[in-house]
Amino acid sequence: MKQIFLGWLAICLVAMPAFAETQVTKTQPVGVKVLSVQNPTTYAGIQLGDVLQRTVRLSVSEQDQLNENELPLKGLQRHGVELRQVQVSNESQAGEKRYTLVFEYQVFASSGKPVQLQLPAERIVFNSGAVAEIPAWRFWLMSQLPDRLQPAQPTVIAQYHPLLKKTDMIQRWLAVSLLLAVVGALILLYRNADWGWLPMMNGDFARAYRRLKRLPATSGGHKQAALIMQQAFNDCFGQQMLASHVPAFVAQQPVFQPLESQIKTFFVQANAVLYGGQLPTAEYLQQYKTLARQLRDCERRV
Repeated sequence: MKQIFLGWLAICLVAMPAFAETQVTKTQPVGVKVLSVQNPTTYAGIQLGDVLQRTVRLSVSEQDQLNENELPLKGLQRHGVELRQVQVSNESQAGEKRYTLVFEYQVFASSGKPVQLQLPAERIVFNSGAVAEIPAWRFWLMSQLPDRLQPAQPTVIAQYHPLLKKTDMIQRWLAVSLLLAVVGALILLYRNADWGWLPMMNGDFARAYRRLKRLPATSGGHKQAALIMQQAFNDCFGQQMLASHVPAFVAQQPVFQPLESQIKTFFVQANAVLYGGQLPTAEYLQQYKTLARQLRDCERRV
């Protein structure tokens, strides 16, 4: 009996290695070989938004082909880790086909304290039915914010609006500048405008100057200019004015005193043209316009 027991024990010891080898062989993937798996070099201190990359190299037979429909889809998020993209390339070498798959992940998880996450396990399927299982890879996510903010609230400094620049003085100077500009524009308008819509701008010589500007440069126009100027002197003097009345006219209205000599010259020329039969020259009309403009400025006291 003892010999029978020892015989069965010897048979079991011989058969166990062969059985174990058969079982291991059955669990290995058929027709696919994992050449390398390259995970990120850093496994600690990973932060929110970091991009992690892992590269997988596989070898299959020349006739086999990767089933890309079985690859995980872009944008798939698993436990705070999103797959951004998968790049696939292959090459033929020594009667076999070698695939290189680059998985790119981005971390979207956030934690108030360090926590361990992982790049997910990936399953790569080929058309022959061969499957390669890529294990998960663990890493540490560093803390982003403290778990509780209440202790920090008493130390928070209140926010104040920025101080506004004082513009009162600038506004005053701006108003003064605007006022001076308006006054200057009115002075220039009063001095140079030919309009008669204000009484102070519609004096005798101002009306005469407006009429002289419309006269033609002809013999008749020159005579008409002399008559217009004579009428302006009469209206301003209050009676028929002659050359002998020039000193009395200037004494009556001292504003015209700077032009006394020009006024006397006008009466000499006007008497020669109107009553002496002298033919006026082409320059008479321009002289009358110039004198009327000067008399208008004296009339306006500018």
